[in-house]
Amino acid sequence: MARRALASTASWVLFAAVAASAALGCGEQGKLEGHKEKLESLGSTMSLVAEAWLAGNVSRAYAVTALKQTQLLVEDERSAFAVDPKALRDPLGAQLSELAERLSRVLAATIYDVATGDAQSVRRRLNEIPIAPIQDK
Repeated sequence: MARRALASTASWVLFAAVAASAALGCGEQGKLEGHKEKLESLGSTMSLVAEAWLAGNVSRAYAVTALKQTQLLVEDERSAFAVDPKALRDPLGAQLSELAERLSRVLAATIYDVATGDAQSVRRRLNEIPIAPIQDK
């Protein structure tokens, strides 16, 4: 009787461990999807600010400030998951880390281009944004 109870308890412990592991895995995937959505939004923000500046709807100072703030948010987002080895081991996490780094570099170049009034380079940078939501056309 004691063996059966022990075996039953061991089965429940194994089941609980597997269930917890699966739930944790889903949680990590969900977190990474959340980071992906935030980075897509930041890519869209960069595009909107640059396009507004190109159209003359916002000043150079406003565009530079908004782009700098966007870059800070990209770095905050990147650091939020880049310090987690599990997230970086995940293919999506590794991809997001690389995309966030590229987005940050494109933002830095765009900030310089706007600050120097180089509209042609800003237009080119818009095609270099590595992550943004797919637009319905």
